[in-house]
Amino acid sequence: MPSESLLSWLEGRRGLCDMTVQEIPWQHSGEWRYREGALQHKSGGFFSIVGVEATAGGRPTLRQPLINQPEVGILGFLLQHRGGEPHLLIQAKPEPGNIGLSQAAPSVQATRSNYKRLHHGKPTAFLQYFTGDPAATVRADSLQSEQGTRFLGKYNRNMTVELPAALELDLDDAVYRWAPVREVCALLVSDFQINTDARSVLASSDWSALAGGDAPFSRCRGQGGFGEALLRSYGAGPAAEQASDGEILQRLEQLRAAHPFAVATVPLDDQVDWLEGRQPRLLGPAGSFDVRQVAVSSSEREVHSWDQPIVAQEREGTAVLLAREFGGVLHLLFRGRAEIGFREGFQYGPALQDAGGAPSPVPELDAEERLLEAIHRRATPVLSNLHSDEGGRFYRSVARYSIALLDPADELPVSPSLSWMTLAQIARLVKRQGVFSNEARSLISMLLAYL
Repeated sequence: MPSESLLSWLEGRRGLCDMTVQEIPWQHSGEWRYREGALQHKSGGFFSIVGVEATAGGRPTLRQPLINQPEVGILGFLLQHRGGEPHLLIQAKPEPGNIGLSQAAPSVQATRSNYKRLHHGKPTAFLQYFTGDPAATVRADSLQSEQGTRFLGKYNRNMTVELPAALELDLDDAVYRWAPVREVCALLVSDFQINTDARSVLASSDWSALAGGDAPFSRCRGQGGFGEALLRSYGAGPAAEQASDGEILQRLEQLRAAHPFAVATVPLDDQVDWLEGRQPRLLGPAGSFDVRQVAVSSSEREVHSWDQPIVAQEREGTAVLLAREFGGVLHLLFRGRAEIGFREGFQYGPALQDAGGAPSPVPELDAEERLLEAIHRRATPVLSNLHSDEGGRFYRSVARYSIALLDPADELPVSPSLSWMTLAQIARLVKRQGVFSNEARSLISMLLAYL
């Protein structure tokens, strides 16, 4: 379990957090305007709320608002060996939509607008180590997607950068803290401790670098149970695989070819009640979310007050990975999922997912989800935790992330959209762009509690 000192530090930061969040009519905003069919910041930077329509076979299948933030941000952890053990530099970052306001975040979590200081606020600390400082060694660097049900084609750089052990940083101890990797990873199976961006960076990192001098998952050797099953799966070779890496990637390409859909931005003019002030919130499809305007103040952020649109989801979401042994080797099941905001159309997501009721742009594939739900009811829960989505864009948006173990005797559906993967395969493929969704990476990160 995480040390009390790390947990008490995070709790202490929450107790001292002075952030306030108040909903306001968007027409009262001093910083946002409706123009060119979208809700935009007056600077033209940061992000905008746009209308998006998906069409397949020449007919519309889905229309909804999305966050349009084409600039690529940096999400990165600094890694350093301290006292012979790998540590990560944790930031207690307050965000208006976080459960508890402050959660553990990467060392750097910054949009391009922020680190270019479009807000005229404080500079981003430690940014230089992610932009070419010769003292830093890059251990992982990949473009990874954000939620495709909420963002339009959004990617961020996910980075892990190692610093020499002798390098001392000038830290604001109220905001930053070095923590052993093993303690950070233990928090991945605690509710509302590690934010979305940190989970994504950890999942797509070099797990060997995180483990230090030990092989990943080797501490589970001889302990039996799920941890030792992960160790065997991480060490499994091609002979144990249900499909090769190439076949797994080819299935995604085949899904994209078999179920193409086009996406285009459209004006938000159809939301007449919102535009004319009778409805304070911009409504998403099928009641899955709404967009509201909030005024925020905090002495801990680069600027002390601002207002912004934020996406709110009332219903608790779910994301489930199913696990099963084949020939004594644990595999995890991912499903190729279509989301309106994916540049590629499809990525591997959880076996089961409910993003607050968000509909799919390819509804003909929904029947497969219902079949997997029936199988899931027979599974044995292994891990289950509540996490909230990134609090800078989502307001108290919560999902239950679960991993459940199937009996090897269970009959399973065979489908072009389903792929069983060993942990060794996941560790390789998660570093690639456009393979795993944000929700899938959060589930993968939970496995690192056994690292």
